[in-house]
Amino acid sequence: MLDAFLKYLEEIFEHPEIYNARVRDIVITRETINDAGKEAFEAGFHDIYSDIDLSLKARLPKNGSLTAEDYMKRVDRFGVTKDTALGWMFVPIHRVYRIIFKTGMRYDLGFDFVYEGEDPPVLDTYKSETENANWPTDNIRRFWFIQIQALGKLYRKDYLISSHLANMDSNDTLTMQMVMRDLEYGTSHHRYGYSEETEYTKDFEKNPYKTGDPTFDRIAGQLYSNALAYDRLIKNFYPGIEDGSDTFFAIWDCYETFRNES
Repeated sequence: MLDAFLKYLEEIFEHPEIYNARVRDIVITRETINDAGKEAFEAGFHDIYSDIDLSLKARLPKNGSLTAEDYMKRVDRFGVTKDTALGWMFVPIHRVYRIIFKTGMRYDLGFDFVYEGEDPPVLDTYKSETENANWPTDNIRRFWFIQIQALGKLYRKDYLISSHLANMDSNDTLTMQMVMRDLEYGTSHHRYGYSEETEYTKDFEKNPYKTGDPTFDRIAGQLYSNALAYDRLIKNFYPGIEDGSDTFFAIWDCYETFRNES
């Protein structure tokens, strides 16, 4: 995890407009990546479920030719794409991206800005993903981030928050099914239902991650079933999409190994 963090810092500082990075009160510059980076990692590390609160200070032109909002939209410049990340979500009020990379590394990536000079950073062309208006890709990214967030809370024995987050993702699958029903029948008004089977409950009992703690096992079963249900349902909106559960379960395997070793 330390090696991955230091490598990520190197990639971040490839962008000339980045002044520094900060974790808590530890400031990291291009010249101090190794020493300050190690100190910053150790300050935030508790266990393998830890995320890293990383704040970047970037230079933007004082003439307003590139706004902070437009700059932050290009999170792909910081390695966050569908090929590298399982899920992410943006929290506008805090200017923070919450990210889970496919490597298992989690970041709260925030931005701060200084305004000087007239020339904006050069943002290379980016081809955005194809969107299905009935289920935007932001929904997919959010789902998988919340799955991992719930999993981390579960392994830290915060069963209340973990269950709350698991329920949020279960509700996402129910919303997907309702959208699919509206599309099938051509209306959003249904006086009566059609005795649909809830997709997210189909694999509860198949969950292989069990500890003997009934509360842990129940939440784990829900997260396991959520993941498989989402992969099945999302193909109705994005037929060629890669399954997210493969990466999700690979990260889960690491969490389970750490629990057993601990």
